[in-house]
Amino acid sequence: MKIKGKIKYSLLLFLVLFFVLGATLITKAQTIPVGLTAVDELLRDLQLQGKININHSLTARPFFTSKKLRTDSLLRLIDSTYSFSSTIYTNNKNTWVEALPLAANFRYNSHSPYGTNQAGFMDAKGIQTYVTGGVFAKWGLLSIQLKPEFVYAANPNFEKGNGYGAETKPNYSRAFLGQSSVRITAGGISVGVSNENLWWGPGIQNSLLMSNNAPGFNHLVLNTTKPLKTPIGNFEFSLIAGKLIEDTSVLLEVKDLTTFYYAQGNYSGSPANPKLDTGDWRYLNAIHVSYNPKWVPGLFLGFTRVGYVYNTYTGNRDNFIYDYLPIFVGLFRSTSKYYTVTGSSTKIKQLISVSGRYVFKEAHAELYAEYGSNDNTYNLRDYIMSPNHGSISTVGFKKLIPFNNNKWLDIQMEFTQLAMSVDYVVRGTGNTYEYQGSYTNQSRVIGAGIGNGSNMQTLQVTMKNGFNKQGITLQRIVHDALREPYLTNHERWIDFAIGAQYQKRFKQFLIHGHAQYVHASNYGWMPKQNRTNIYAYGGVTYFINWKKK
Repeated sequence: MKIKGKIKYSLLLFLVLFFVLGATLITKAQTIPVGLTAVDELLRDLQLQGKININHSLTARPFFTSKKLRTDSLLRLIDSTYSFSSTIYTNNKNTWVEALPLAANFRYNSHSPYGTNQAGFMDAKGIQTYVTGGVFAKWGLLSIQLKPEFVYAANPNFEKGNGYGAETKPNYSRAFLGQSSVRITAGGISVGVSNENLWWGPGIQNSLLMSNNAPGFNHLVLNTTKPLKTPIGNFEFSLIAGKLIEDTSVLLEVKDLTTFYYAQGNYSGSPANPKLDTGDWRYLNAIHVSYNPKWVPGLFLGFTRVGYVYNTYTGNRDNFIYDYLPIFVGLFRSTSKYYTVTGSSTKIKQLISVSGRYVFKEAHAELYAEYGSNDNTYNLRDYIMSPNHGSISTVGFKKLIPFNNNKWLDIQMEFTQLAMSVDYVVRGTGNTYEYQGSYTNQSRVIGAGIGNGSNMQTLQVTMKNGFNKQGITLQRIVHDALREPYLTNHERWIDFAIGAQYQKRFKQFLIHGHAQYVHASNYGWMPKQNRTNIYAYGGVTYFINWKKK
C-alpha cells in the first residue's frame, strides 16, 4: 500500500530523531541569524583575526554558538569592552533562557528598487521598515528560538521601463516567523523545524543557490552545529525539506517586476497568463556539504544541490527517494526521471554548485569561489562538450590589515556572473532561477538577488575597530546582460553605485547606516534614458542587558 506524504515525513523525522537522541555529547543550538545583524557579518573577521577556530567553514550559516562560546562571549570577542549579559535564567548546566537583540531597520530608494540580501524587505521605491526581537530557550537536548519579524513598505509606483516594472500594490505589511526554530541537538548534530534564513556558499555579496535575499521559509532541517572530525578531515552539512510559497501582492523578481504571478502551466512561465497560475506551493529539497581536508588547514571544499517541484507533482512516483529526496539521484538527465521539460512526469527543477574557500591564517586573508549550473546536462559527454552550458559563478577575496589600537583595514572584492555563457548563441539555457515556478519564496529569489542574467562587481574598503566601522563601497551591475542578444554596450542597463557605510556602538545601542548614489545608464533597457537613485539602508540594534535578581 502506498504511504501518504505526511506519513512519510513523520517516519523520516522519527528516524532522524532516533539517531540524534542516541548521541551523548550535549551541544547548544542557538544561531547567529544570517544578515541584518552586525555579528553575522563579523564572523569572518573573527576567523581571519584568529579569534575563532579556523576549522569552521562559515559556508553554511546560520552560525551555531556553543556551550563554551555563547552569544555574549562572541560579542566580547568582537569588542572587549562589551560587558552586558542577555541571560534571563540559567541553572549553569544545560538549561538557560536568553533575550535576543532588538533591531529596527529601514530601507529607502528615491527612484526605483535597489538592494539585495535583506530578508523581509521587498523590491520597492520609497521607505520600508523592519523590526525584530525575541528569546532563546534551551532545556537539555531541546532548544526553541522565537525571533519573529515585521515589515512595512509604502511601496509606491516607480518608473517602468522597456519590459521592466508594473503598477504596484501599495502599503505592504507582513509578519513573518523570521529567524525562529525548534530543535533537538546532540553530538554536533541538530534536527528540527525552522523558518530561519540560510546562506550556503563562500560568497559575501552573493550566494548562487541559498541566500537571505528572500524571507525565510518553513523547512525540516538536519544539520551539523560544528565541524565533525573524521580521520580524513572535518565535515559540515545541512539537509532541508521545505515549502516555498508566493505572495501575489509582490512583483516577481524573476519576471523583472512585471507581474504578480508565475504561469505554472508553461515551462518558462511565459506568456504571463493568470488562468495558468494555480497558486500552488512548491516543495524544496536541498543539501550543502563542506569538507576540510585534514592535511590542508583552512581549505574548505563545498557542494550544494537544490531540487524543487510544484506540490501537485509530489508523491506520484511511489518512491520516497525520487519523490522527496531528488537531490540524491539523477545527476545527469539521461540517468534520471526528473526531466525539466514540459509534459514530464515529475517536473522537478534542479540546480547545483561546487565551491572552494581558502583561509590564509597568517596573512589574515581568504580567497573563495563558487561555480554553479542549471544542472540540466544530459550526460557526461554533453558536459565535456559544453562545460559552461548554464553556468553561473562567484569569485572573491577578503584581506584584513592590522593597525594599532585593534583597528583593521578590511579590503573586499567580489565578482558574480549570472549571464549565460557565449554558447547561448547555439544553445540557450534561459535564466537560472526562472523555470518550474521559479526559485523564489514570497516572490523573491532565494539565490543571488541581483536579478536573472545579471552580473555584479563589488569593491569595498572599510576601517574597523570592534563593532565600529567606516568605509566606502563601489558597485557595478549589468542587468540581464543577454536579455537582448543584439544590445550593444551603449544600450545595456548598467548601474554604477558609490556609497559610504558607518557603524558605531554606543553602550547597548549599535547604530549602522549605508548610503549609495546610483547612476542607472539606459534605465529599464530604455536607450539613452539615464536615471539617478539614492539608496539608503540603516537602523539600530539594542543589546539587552538582563539584570539578574
